[in-house]
Amino acid sequence: MPARFSPEIVVESGGLGPSPSGVGYYTQELLRAYAALPERWPMTLLAYRFRLRSRPSPSERYLEELARSLKARLEVRRRLLPAPVYAGLRKLGLRPPVPLDGFAPPGRRIYFFPNYVGEPLRRGWCIPVIYDFGFLRFPRSLPGRDDLFLKWYLPRALKRALHIVVISDSVGRELERAYGVPADRITTVYPAADRSRFRPDIPAVERRAVRQKYGLPPGYIFSLGTLEPRKNFARLVEAYASLPEGLRRRAPLVIAGGRGWKNEDVRKLVRGLSPDSGGRLLGYIDDKDRAPLLAEASVFALPSLYEGFGMPVLEALACGTPVVTSRRGALSEVAGESAVYVDPLSPGDIARGLRAALEEPGLRQKLASEGLKRAAAFQWEASARTLAGVFEKAALKMI
Repeated sequence: MPARFSPEIVVESGGLGPSPSGVGYYTQELLRAYAALPERWPMTLLAYRFRLRSRPSPSERYLEELARSLKARLEVRRRLLPAPVYAGLRKLGLRPPVPLDGFAPPGRRIYFFPNYVGEPLRRGWCIPVIYDFGFLRFPRSLPGRDDLFLKWYLPRALKRALHIVVISDSVGRELERAYGVPADRITTVYPAADRSRFRPDIPAVERRAVRQKYGLPPGYIFSLGTLEPRKNFARLVEAYASLPEGLRRRAPLVIAGGRGWKNEDVRKLVRGLSPDSGGRLLGYIDDKDRAPLLAEASVFALPSLYEGFGMPVLEALACGTPVVTSRRGALSEVAGESAVYVDPLSPGDIARGLRAALEEPGLRQKLASEGLKRAAAFQWEASARTLAGVFEKAALKMI
């Protein structure tokens, strides 16, 4: 990159906060890895404060701390509209038409939108991150008007995009098909599991403690994800219910994740299981409990109908836990040959996969060994270097 042009990477803070979602986790870990590179461009984190608020919110304080750790600048902007008006627009699938870049010339700023879209741009340029196309493939399975918001505003972000980041090759191919974006404007920047946390040698005392915390027996089947239709939990419960009673007693089904939406069928099916060999819905779990819960499980099952990546699958592989999943979306791209694959539309086939992963010792050993190798192929440092290449490609287009 010529020394005469050094862009500033301006990170829109959507998804970042003290209790990060999947988007927030991906963003903060990727930025931390990027900040640790020996050569990088300066970063600015954008925070927003409503006009009537005089003190920083918890999210703003989190961003202050994150900015310090990244050696980045924090820029706090005042919202022009009151908080209730802004929230009302968002519920309608709209955003205020206030340009992020105002009326200034583009200058040397590249806006990094880590949550699909950001505030509107008038003349500035951006790099959006796209996680999946569930809003196109399963529009009725999303809460509120999220599908309308993305259908309306993502094309606008793509028009101002110098380059686009996706989290899997599968999502990249979907982007080409759905919006006609050329492949040379798309780069995959993979997530990774934190291998200091997600590992097979988590001490037994930590595993026992997490089981005691949630009242779980040893040997459970574990599944993790927001309770929403595309996670396919209803068919997973149906498959589990068809297993022999003795196997269900030895390996109860445990599902953890946020409350989600449109999931009454899952709750009803779980309530219908017999008390002594039934399933459990844990609800949202503490982030620190994810790794020991995954490592202590006998099998991790996620036969999703669609995933843009499938982070819990990667984390389970990193813990050496046998995985049962589907080939939908990017799941086979993540797991490779290190999982038992099932037809997500067939409870009978899901049950077959569960039995194989539970009852075949040779297969279990192979899945654990190959899973560790597979998980090691995903590294935050490598992803950060790929992101640095994306920034450089984008900057070259601004010269």
